[in-house]
Amino acid sequence: MTPRAARRTITRPRMRSPDAELLDRFVSAFKRGISSEIAALSTLSTAFELALSTGEDLGSSRYGFDLPETSDKVSAGGDCMLRTARGEQVVTIERLEGRRITLTSHQAIDLGATPIHLVVSPRFLYERLMEALDRIDVDGHEVRLALTLFGKRPEARAASVLRGDHGALNPGQRAAVQLCSDSNLAFIWGPPGTGKTETLTHVIEELRAREKRILLASTTNAAIDQVLAKLASRPWFAGAIEAGEVVRLGRSEEETFGAELTDVTGRLEATRRRSIEWLRARSQDAERQLRDGDSLLAAIASACVAQQSLFAEPPARLSSAALSSLFPPAVANAVARMPPQEQRAAVELRIARLTRLRALVKQRIARHMEALRDSEGRVLAGARLVIGTLASSYLSPGMKNLRFDVLIAEEAAMAPLPALFHAACLCREKAIMVGDPRQLPTIVHSREVLVQRAIGRSIFDVTIPDPARSEVVAMLEVQYRMHPVIGALVGRLFYGGRLRHGADAARSEAIASRAPHRGRPLIVVDTAARTMCERSAKGASRVNRASAEVTVELAFEAVAESAGSIAVITPYAAQAHDIRRRLAARRIAGSVECSTIHRFQGRECDVVIIDLVDSAPMRPGLLLAGDRVTSEARNLLNVSVSRARGKLIIVADLEYFEESAPLAIVTTLLRESVRDGLRVRWEGPESSDSMTRWLGVVD
Repeated sequence: MTPRAARRTITRPRMRSPDAELLDRFVSAFKRGISSEIAALSTLSTAFELALSTGEDLGSSRYGFDLPETSDKVSAGGDCMLRTARGEQVVTIERLEGRRITLTSHQAIDLGATPIHLVVSPRFLYERLMEALDRIDVDGHEVRLALTLFGKRPEARAASVLRGDHGALNPGQRAAVQLCSDSNLAFIWGPPGTGKTETLTHVIEELRAREKRILLASTTNAAIDQVLAKLASRPWFAGAIEAGEVVRLGRSEEETFGAELTDVTGRLEATRRRSIEWLRARSQDAERQLRDGDSLLAAIASACVAQQSLFAEPPARLSSAALSSLFPPAVANAVARMPPQEQRAAVELRIARLTRLRALVKQRIARHMEALRDSEGRVLAGARLVIGTLASSYLSPGMKNLRFDVLIAEEAAMAPLPALFHAACLCREKAIMVGDPRQLPTIVHSREVLVQRAIGRSIFDVTIPDPARSEVVAMLEVQYRMHPVIGALVGRLFYGGRLRHGADAARSEAIASRAPHRGRPLIVVDTAARTMCERSAKGASRVNRASAEVTVELAFEAVAESAGSIAVITPYAAQAHDIRRRLAARRIAGSVECSTIHRFQGRECDVVIIDLVDSAPMRPGLLLAGDRVTSEARNLLNVSVSRARGKLIIVADLEYFEESAPLAIVTTLLRESVRDGLRVRWEGPESSDSMTRWLGVVD
């Protein structure tokens, strides 16, 4: 080899780690899916702006504004964008009261930067999510846990002994806590009413006993508020709140027990502000003493000069009264007895100490002021349990550099996959998914396959497509919500018959004993080809006016019977609007909650009335006509029927569904309901003025 050849170096491209390659692929797929979803949203006119006026700084990062008019398009708890003359910033809607809206913001709102508009659009959340995905890197984030969560790395398990007291849980719930302790990947499958929140509370306590730092995130504020309320009953909670160990991101209309970030910051700020006031008083006192010290030094200097003359009178020493402005009384008396030269040395020493004290106080004030400027970040950095929506994990400025030991995702089955991936990248050791793959997934508007795969699927489907056979899944099998007749229907249709029933029998029977149809927990009201389904005025939804009237009549009788909490659920927004109008006309709107199926996820009521709407001359809608095991219709119907504690009433045209969709899940549900419950045939409008005049009851 020649010397020239020996000096030649070969430059090879730097090899990237497998994790980095996988990260790039995930982020790329997520971003392409998000971009396509944003494009779909832009065609739906879902975004709108509201001009805000009469801005007022309410303190604690809260701001009040007037709306131009009342709007049902905004709701408390939602994240929006505020656009001012100075730019854009993320805000959260804390409260709506008529035309007055209260917003919270992590950065100050310049009320003078008019005009100010509130931009309500889901696309800005997606845009911020893409920015957060771009910031993920292998060195600065916990990519391995995210890859494990998404099935690209094997899970790891090690047997452990539980440290907490979990004796109040049933065996299935304790097994779930054990799985979360043993495995770095765990799925808690919680069908309706199986004590999912109670189990999750024990999981958090077990992790807390192991000194783990936890990020608890969900798609909705309602879900995390339920967990927070359950934690608040624990004996350790109050102390943890006072110490700033539990922090809730964002605002809520529900009780948050002092855990909101602004509340915790306010408490700590109050302590700091008191410290600053005390330090400033010390600084001012030191400044005064230093001025007095300079005067005393001048007086001592003239006395020392006079003392040098042989013929002058002996110089007068500084009196204790003069020295008391610089020294404590006992020290002032002692210094007053000293010769002038020694007095000067004592005063100079005191001045030097005061100068050092003044500098130290100023340093401490500066540190406190710096801490106040970054108080929210410091609070979050010191918290052991941070609770918030998945969106807050990438919207909140204080979260950007935080890392946790454990991610717990509540309502994980409906969490957008990119947001879940990002949250997992903030955690080192464990990912615990809590939810139900048999209920609603995240809502996406684009029908593109890429969007459906990158955003619209459930993490259960991605990682454990067969949850009943997975070793990292703990299913909660005892339901405590539904009457056994309703629970058996739900268990048989949606959970392979695995549900067992532990509901309070007295409570369930008490609800079933009331009207409509006393003593019956499950009723199918067959409209028997006497209703007509049609497009709504806007054309994108469906209405069935006769079916709506039947539903309202049932609700009216339930209200008259004081049947407890009553819900009316329907698959179509237009039908829900029509039913609410009729409820208001009957003056029972305040006693009956009516909405579409998606609004009731995670909720429960004593009496549930389901209006299926579909009938001739239209074909069954896509929402209900699915016939696959994994169809969205199955999940929608599961959510609908499993909300009921003691009485479930389904309003439907049975023959219509048998003829139009014999293989559909909805038709199977109706057959099973008729078999287990009571079938009532509606004989037409002439009999609808009183439920007691209905004819053709078929058992």
